[in-house]
Amino acid sequence: MTLRLDPGTAESVAGKHDAAAEAIDDAAGTAPASVDAGYGTAYVHEIIAAVSETAGEIAVINVGVARLVRDVADSIGLTDDEVGAQFDEMKALVP
Repeated sequence: MTLRLDPGTAESVAGKHDAAAEAIDDAAGTAPASVDAGYGTAYVHEIIAAVSETAGEIAVINVGVARLVRDVADSIGLTDDEVGAQFDEMKALVP
Protein backbone atom coordinates (compact mmCIF):
# COMPACT_ATOMS: atom_id res chain seq x y z
CA MET A 1 0.00 0.00 0.00
CA THR A 2 1.35 3.39 -0.97
CA LEU A 3 0.37 6.60 0.74
CA ARG A 4 0.91 9.83 -1.12
CA LEU A 5 0.27 13.19 0.45
CA ASP A 6 1.64 16.12 -1.47
CA PRO A 7 1.98 19.46 0.33
CA GLY A 8 -0.86 21.09 -1.63
CA THR A 9 -3.32 18.34 -0.76
CA ALA A 10 -2.24 18.33 2.86
CA GLU A 11 -2.73 22.07 3.16
CA SER A 12 -6.13 21.80 1.47
CA VAL A 13 -7.27 19.12 3.93
CA ALA A 14 -5.85 21.00 6.92
CA GLY A 15 -7.41 24.24 5.71
CA LYS A 16 -10.83 22.60 5.54
CA HIS A 17 -10.48 21.47 9.15
CA ASP A 18 -9.44 24.99 10.17
CA ALA A 19 -12.45 26.42 8.31
CA ALA A 20 -14.79 23.92 9.98
CA ALA A 21 -13.50 24.85 13.42
CA GLU A 22 -13.89 28.55 12.63
CA ALA A 23 -17.44 28.06 11.33
CA ILE A 24 -18.40 26.16 14.47
CA ASP A 25 -16.89 28.85 16.68
CA ASP A 26 -18.65 31.58 14.71
CA ALA A 27 -21.98 29.79 15.11
CA ALA A 28 -21.60 29.58 18.88
CA GLY A 29 -23.00 33.06 19.38
CA THR A 30 -26.13 32.32 17.38
CA ALA A 31 -27.73 29.97 19.91
CA PRO A 32 -30.82 31.53 21.44
CA ALA A 33 -30.39 32.86 24.96
CA SER A 34 -33.95 31.99 25.83
CA VAL A 35 -36.76 29.98 24.31
CA ASP A 36 -40.46 29.67 24.94
CA ALA A 37 -41.22 26.00 24.55
CA GLY A 38 -43.93 25.85 27.16
CA TYR A 39 -43.54 22.83 29.40
CA GLY A 40 -40.51 21.74 27.37
CA THR A 41 -38.49 24.94 27.92
CA ALA A 42 -36.13 23.34 30.46
CA TYR A 43 -35.50 20.43 28.10
CA VAL A 44 -34.83 22.71 25.16
CA HIS A 45 -32.31 24.64 27.28
CA GLU A 46 -30.59 21.35 28.16
CA ILE A 47 -30.49 20.36 24.50
CA ILE A 48 -29.01 23.70 23.48
CA ALA A 49 -26.37 23.41 26.22
CA ALA A 50 -25.46 19.87 25.14
CA VAL A 51 -25.23 20.82 21.47
CA SER A 52 -23.09 23.84 22.31
CA GLU A 53 -20.70 21.76 24.39
CA THR A 54 -20.40 19.08 21.72
CA ALA A 55 -19.87 21.69 19.01
CA GLY A 56 -17.02 23.20 21.01
CA GLU A 57 -15.41 19.78 21.32
CA ILE A 58 -15.78 19.16 17.59
CA ALA A 59 -14.15 22.52 16.85
CA VAL A 60 -11.18 21.64 19.05
CA ILE A 61 -10.87 18.25 17.35
CA ASN A 62 -10.84 19.94 13.93
CA VAL A 63 -8.04 22.25 15.01
CA GLY A 64 -6.06 19.24 16.26
CA VAL A 65 -6.65 17.26 13.06
CA ALA A 66 -5.50 20.23 10.96
CA ARG A 67 -2.28 20.38 12.98
CA LEU A 68 -1.74 16.62 12.65
CA VAL A 69 -2.27 16.68 8.88
CA ARG A 70 0.36 19.40 8.57
CA ASP A 71 2.73 17.48 10.84
CA VAL A 72 2.30 14.29 8.78
CA ALA A 73 2.92 16.19 5.54
CA ASP A 74 6.06 17.74 7.04
CA SER A 75 7.26 14.33 8.21
CA ILE A 76 6.64 12.74 4.80
CA GLY A 77 8.49 15.62 3.17
CA LEU A 78 11.46 15.17 5.47
CA THR A 79 11.51 11.44 4.78
CA ASP A 80 11.45 12.07 1.02
CA ASP A 81 14.33 14.52 1.40
CA GLU A 82 16.32 12.01 3.46
CA VAL A 83 15.76 9.23 0.91
CA GLY A 84 16.76 11.60 -1.88
CA ALA A 85 19.94 12.52 -0.02
CA GLN A 86 20.81 8.84 0.37
CA PHE A 87 20.36 8.27 -3.36
CA ASP A 88 22.56 11.28 -4.10
CA GLU A 89 25.26 9.82 -1.85
CA MET A 90 25.00 6.41 -3.55
CA LYS A 91 25.16 8.04 -6.97
CA ALA A 92 28.40 9.75 -6.00
CA LEU A 93 29.92 6.35 -5.17
CA VAL A 94 29.12 4.85 -8.58
CA PRO A 95 31.91 5.42 -11.11
